[in-house]
Amino acid sequence: MPSKDEIVKAILKVTGGDENKEFTKTAIAHELGMTKSTSSIDKIIKELESEGFIKFKEKRGPGIYYVLAKKQVVEEKNAEELHDMKNLKVALREVLEEYFGKPKSFADLDSTYDFMKDSLGYVRIDNLRRQLGMSLEQFMAKFGDYILQHYELIPGGEEGFIKGGVMYGIIRRKR
Repeated sequence: MPSKDEIVKAILKVTGGDENKEFTKTAIAHELGMTKSTSSIDKIIKELESEGFIKFKEKRGPGIYYVLAKKQVVEEKNAEELHDMKNLKVALREVLEEYFGKPKSFADLDSTYDFMKDSLGYVRIDNLRRQLGMSLEQFMAKFGDYILQHYELIPGGEEGFIKGGVMYGIIRRKR
């Protein structure tokens, strides 16, 4: 015996969410893997009709044709699309975290700096970037402005900021 939710999903699948597309009880039964409509399907169809989810359109021969009620179609489609978008967002976030690792924060940069600094408080930007596990482009896009505001730039190193033709690839925290 199919549940009300299964029948609603079958109706939405058969109609594609289009309130103009007709369907019969038999089409719903076929979607549910049954050969013909049963009394339980008939009962739930009547219930959905009384709730205003579907409405009677016409009777042609032995078949009774229904259509979706316009208001319900929009709500059901939006709810289903929202659920699908949330699932897609979660899956995409998992793939990105698997590939790039967890997103790094300014606190990660500061704690890594504190761990790596020498006795003068210097850290080479290329070593800091590698320790955080980021590409140069990712590192500069995420931390470039933060470093300029909170750290002093010191000439040297192989990667970093170029100002006036000089490479500043070593940093020290501002006092």
